[in-house]
Amino acid sequence: MLQFDPNIPGLMEGEVTGVAVIDPQPFKYGVGNHVVDPNKPFELKIEWTIFGQLVPLWLSALEGEWDVSAYAESLGKGPEKRLGTAKVKTTEAEELEDKTKPNLKKYTVTIKVPEKTLPPHDPGSDVGGIYKLVTAVFLNSKIAGVLGFDLVGYSEGPIIQVEEPH
Repeated sequence: MLQFDPNIPGLMEGEVTGVAVIDPQPFKYGVGNHVVDPNKPFELKIEWTIFGQLVPLWLSALEGEWDVSAYAESLGKGPEKRLGTAKVKTTEAEELEDKTKPNLKKYTVTIKVPEKTLPPHDPGSDVGGIYKLVTAVFLNSKIAGVLGFDLVGYSEGPIIQVEEPH
């Protein structure tokens, strides 16, 4: 599920366009999957876009940094925790051309998740080692007492399995 707020069609819109699990040692054929070794770090590559007629005005009023956070929610017994966070300056956007999306800006960041962050599957207990990832991209309004100018986007998924190698 992808969400972005505010969503004012034509004026201010956005979407979290991708959350990719990057395995530092992918499958021998170069293809990674959503099974993560708990003894090795991995990365999450997060991408989002904003677009609309008001983007230049909105960003100039909120100039600062996006606060990007990734969370894991255990399915079954296990932890619910933040995996990491990163900051991205509003000025670090890639400008894209799209006639249907004026003022299209794309942001990308990588969050590094350290080894031993999530417990693996444990066949002898209720710990399944399966986690749903949730990502938030947040740009805080600097206008005192006004919440309506914040920008926030969410992405729910993917789901990963943390598994000890055999």
